[in-house]
Amino acid sequence: MKKLLIRIGMVLVMLVVLNWVYSRWFFEKDLRQHSDIVELSWQVVDDSCRIIYLGESSNNHFGDDEPNHRKISDFTSDYFPTVKMGDLTKEASHAQTYYYMLKHVPASSAVETVVVTMNLRSFGPLWIYSKLETPLRKQLVLLEDYPPLVNRFLLAFKAYPIKTEEEWDAIVHEHWRNDTFNIPNFIWRTNADWNYGMYTYGWYDACGQRDWDVTALACHYIKTYGFQIEENNPRLKDFDNIVALCRERGWNLVFNLMAENVDKANELVGKDLMLLFRHNRDFLLQRYGNLEGVRVVNNLSLVRDVNFIDQNWTTEHYYEEGRRIVADHLASALKEFYPEEYQNPKTLILDKGHYCLSATRALDWQNPYGSTLVLTGDSIQPDWSIMNVAFEIHQQDSLSKAVLAVEKHNAQGKVSIDSYAVKSQVQKTGAWDFATYALPIDSTLRTAQEIKLYVHNFSGSIVQIRNFDVSFRPSYLKARVKAQSYKSADLNNGE
Repeated sequence: MKKLLIRIGMVLVMLVVLNWVYSRWFFEKDLRQHSDIVELSWQVVDDSCRIIYLGESSNNHFGDDEPNHRKISDFTSDYFPTVKMGDLTKEASHAQTYYYMLKHVPASSAVETVVVTMNLRSFGPLWIYSKLETPLRKQLVLLEDYPPLVNRFLLAFKAYPIKTEEEWDAIVHEHWRNDTFNIPNFIWRTNADWNYGMYTYGWYDACGQRDWDVTALACHYIKTYGFQIEENNPRLKDFDNIVALCRERGWNLVFNLMAENVDKANELVGKDLMLLFRHNRDFLLQRYGNLEGVRVVNNLSLVRDVNFIDQNWTTEHYYEEGRRIVADHLASALKEFYPEEYQNPKTLILDKGHYCLSATRALDWQNPYGSTLVLTGDSIQPDWSIMNVAFEIHQQDSLSKAVLAVEKHNAQGKVSIDSYAVKSQVQKTGAWDFATYALPIDSTLRTAQEIKLYVHNFSGSIVQIRNFDVSFRPSYLKARVKAQSYKSADLNNGE
């Protein structure tokens, strides 16, 4: 027995020595080769950054013809010229990746505030079980909390999920078929039901022929965003870990909820998808927005369709104007931590054909009209065929009767008004919400001497309006949805 204990002791001593040797001379090389995300953490430490921004491709993606390639984090840093700010940007990253990045920022570093990108679609099965997970998870093995030599053995024995693209897809499809919605009055049972409904009824062109491209895009929006965040969502654990780590380190934490293309989602799919956007947004705001030391910046509805680079896919890739809008909103939140260092660079200049009235207006019987945008028909370019109108709204109660009004004055002095009920989109009261409309540009708009756009409240119940946003664009869609009245109970469980 004594000899056995001596042998075990010698083995343990040898392992300790081997671990020291590996850590001292080989570990850093392996980290650079297999876990290069750690170099991003080292860089912000070397640069003595006080604010660090963690993001995926939404931070650094830009349009092919854009002369300005600056990141969201770069634009944000302009508001705090005396505060060193760096970014940790890795394509396809999500909360788990960010957590490992943050773990390898030493507590003794200059970091004071952490901004973490929060993508709504990263909570859905299409991202959680993406084919990119295998290479991403491989990068994390060497960063586990085991001795470096143990981590190297785990990497050698492939102790991470290794699945083919087909196997990942199978998991995604299983969730689409089996995850059910638990929302009152929601007509769809599963994502697969919903997708099959859109595929069956779909989109048709002006000649009555099925438009398969537009139908496929509508189905993709459903597949991407058609999920309900609940307590068992694995992504929540990653964000919870980030909260715990930042509290341990004494860092301020800001979750930057990114803008999704709610304009196109509403235009393609309609109110059911908008209900899920709102439900999932509210879940995240309630879970994290009330925590001490944590802020959630809600950009979800602030970027218009015209600012999204990818028109045939669902991404958070914005043109420069969109990146600036997100940065401006984020900087307003960071101002709470750095009030003395905050300076507005006044660089948020909107593109031609884009207007935003940001002031907050309270509407009631005495003051029923919101901020009014006044245009002329000849300011609408020939290639513009859609007008996106969006705004944020706070309804005091369910008695409000707010409408979006488009007032057109022709050369003869005749006035016509098109109105769109806000309640068709927004039922929420007592909190800020958003509405978005895609309105076709007809001949009466193009020939109008004057066009006025505003929100009108027909009730005494107070309504507040802010960020009244109007943008013009070409039509990316060639038709209207043929039917929205289908019921999931009438459909088979298809894909």
